[in-house]
Amino acid sequence: MTEKFSNQSGQVGVAILLTMTVLLTMGLSVASRSTEDLFLSEQQSESARVFNAAEAGIEDALSSSFDFEGNTSAGSISTISDTSVDYAVTKQNVLETRLFEGVSVKVDVDDSGVGTGLTADRGVVIEWSKETDCVGQDPASLIVSVFYDDAGTTRARYYAYGACSRSDGFTLASDSAGNYYKQFTLPLVTGDLFIRIKTVYNDTHIRVSGDGWTLPVQAYNIRSEAKNDLGNETRAVEVNKTLDAAPAIMDYALFSGTTIVK
Repeated sequence: MTEKFSNQSGQVGVAILLTMTVLLTMGLSVASRSTEDLFLSEQQSESARVFNAAEAGIEDALSSSFDFEGNTSAGSISTISDTSVDYAVTKQNVLETRLFEGVSVKVDVDDSGVGTGLTADRGVVIEWSKETDCVGQDPASLIVSVFYDDAGTTRARYYAYGACSRSDGFTLASDSAGNYYKQFTLPLVTGDLFIRIKTVYNDTHIRVSGDGWTLPVQAYNIRSEAKNDLGNETRAVEVNKTLDAAPAIMDYALFSGTTIVK
């Protein structure tokens, strides 16, 4: 009886040892998973914090003056804890953006620097649309308004260009040789002040450049980069700011003195 009891005691000991090993393994696995989840959570939280700091750099740049000498202006934010934020604002002489249907964008052509308008007869190249299927995608058409000074009264002349053949008065534009579907060269004359381009029938990507000359500043590229000083988290945000423009209703009518001139 003594020998049988001793063998059973050994088996019970082995079973207990195996059970403890399994429990220990499970406990270590749970602890490891919890530690990993905690690390990932902290990493995501820190990543979001650094990203928000980069966005704060964009906001700071947008609130600053864009009237600076040279092509690039730099700035920084030093008030965010444990994070360095640096941003740069770069002038763009070519306008390249995306327009939503019914929205207008302003293109400055006044190269005089004193508000008197274009100094010589010139032109601009307008390219637009990444869509190329006139049946299934319906590429956008453009309404272009050129504003000029006429003996102290601001007036406008209008152009309408279509990416596809239409029966509503839009002139069919030529195929683009670049990364866009259509393009046309818009003629300008001495004294022209600015252009407003409005997209209809669809949203569109658009690019506006000078035809043999450099346009005045059309937009500002803003890049903000934030870095955690205590770790290796780095996040960058980049946006483009176009020129300030009047509401879309001004594409068709200007208030001048006591009358509205169409």
